[in-house]
Amino acid sequence: MHNRSHRSPLPTTSSQLLTPTRRRRPARSIRLGLLATVLASFTAVGLPVYSAPQALSLPAGGYVALGDSYASGFGAPPYDDEGCKRAEAAYAHSIANRTDKTLDFGACSNAFTKHFYEAKTPGKEPAQLDHLGSSIGLVTFSIGGNDAGFSSIFAKCVTAAPFSNCSGNKEVSERVDGAIDALAGKTTQDGIYSYDTIMSDIAARSPNATVVAVGYPRMFTPHGAGQILPVPGRCEGVTKVDQRWINAKINDLNSAARAAAQRYGYQFTDPSGSFAGHELCGQQSSWFQGLIDDGRFHPNADGHKAMAASVMDALNAQGQEAAQDQPAAAQAQADNMRPTGAFTLTRDDDRLSLDASASTDADGAVANIDWYIQHADGTEEVLTGARATVMVPADQQAVITAVVTDNQGKEEFTTQTSPAAG
Repeated sequence: MHNRSHRSPLPTTSSQLLTPTRRRRPARSIRLGLLATVLASFTAVGLPVYSAPQALSLPAGGYVALGDSYASGFGAPPYDDEGCKRAEAAYAHSIANRTDKTLDFGACSNAFTKHFYEAKTPGKEPAQLDHLGSSIGLVTFSIGGNDAGFSSIFAKCVTAAPFSNCSGNKEVSERVDGAIDALAGKTTQDGIYSYDTIMSDIAARSPNATVVAVGYPRMFTPHGAGQILPVPGRCEGVTKVDQRWINAKINDLNSAARAAAQRYGYQFTDPSGSFAGHELCGQQSSWFQGLIDDGRFHPNADGHKAMAASVMDALNAQGQEAAQDQPAAAQAQADNMRPTGAFTLTRDDDRLSLDASASTDADGAVANIDWYIQHADGTEEVLTGARATVMVPADQQAVITAVVTDNQGKEEFTTQTSPAAG
C-alpha cells in the first residue's frame, strides 16, 4: 500500500456488479496429499519457523503472485525494479522456493483493484490478471488496501493536530467503510472491483490453480502503544485510539476477503498472528517499517518471512475442504453489523463521569467498552468498562472516544469533546 492521496474514479463497469457475471465455481478439492504438522515454533530472533511438509502436492504449473505493495515487497529493499518496488525479500520469492515453482511476479506498489483489469501507468505494467492462464498451478494475491484509502489515512492520522483523530473524523470513516463495503460486494463504487469479481475471474483464467488470498497484518498492538520519538506519546506519530481504529479497519478488510475466498473454495490467510509481539511499538523488534523509514507502515524483510510462513501454513492445511469447514461463520463475520455506540459525559469540576451503558448491538450483544481520553498535554489514558471516571482539570479540554466491541469482535468508535470550563 504505497502512499497515495488521490485516485481518479473509473466508469462503473459490468464487472463491478454485486453478483459476478461468471458462474461461480463450487468449492474444489485441492490436490493435496497427507501433510505433516507444521511446527509452531520460533527461532531465537522470533521469526516463524516453517517445517517442510512430507507431501505437498500442488497442481502442476507456474506460480503467479499478484497484488499491491504488501505483496511486491515495498519496505523490504533492495528492489528488482524501482517502478513497482518488487523486492527479493518479498514473500512471493520464498513461496516459489518452497513450492519449487517458477515465479511470475505481477504485484506492484501502489496497485488498486482496477489494476487487475487495466494497465498501470507510468511504467506500462500490464493488467495483473493477464499474468494468469490455464497452465498456472498456484496464485497468491494481496489487494484492497489502497482502494480502502489506507495510505491517505496515514497521512491524515500522522499529521493530525492535538485533539483530532481519524477515528473521530466522520468523513474519513465513511470513506473507508464505503470502500470496504464495495470490496465485500455489498455496494458498488466506481473504480473498485469486489473480491467476488476478482476471484471469479481468477477461477475463469486459471481454473486448476490453488489460490491463496493473503490478508493484511495488523500493524499495531491491540490497545495501542506510545513511544518517546518521533512523536511523544504516539506510536510512529499515530495516537493510541487511531492505532486501535486502523487495526479494526484491517480486520474488516480481511473479513471481506476471507468470506469471498471461502465462497470460491479458495484459501485465505491472515498473517496477523505471525506478527504478534512484532507490531509497531510492540514488545519485540518491529517487523514493520516506521514513520521515518522509506517504506513506512509496510512489512520489512522479517515481516515478509512471517507472511511467507502464513501462506505456507495455508497450503499445508487439510486441503481446501478446510477452507469450507465454516464458510457460513466467515460470511456471518463479514456481514456482522457494527454495534451502536452511545455515551454521556458529565463534568463536575475536575471530574468527568462517562457512561456508555446505552450502547447496543442489533445482531448480537455488546461485549466490551474501552475508553480513550486525549488530554491537553498530548497524553492518552485508556480505561475499560461501561462506566468510567477520569480526572481532567476544569480549565482543560479533553477528547473522549468510546470503543464499543460486540460479541463477534467488530468495533464502533464514538467520540465527544469535553470543553474547558468557562
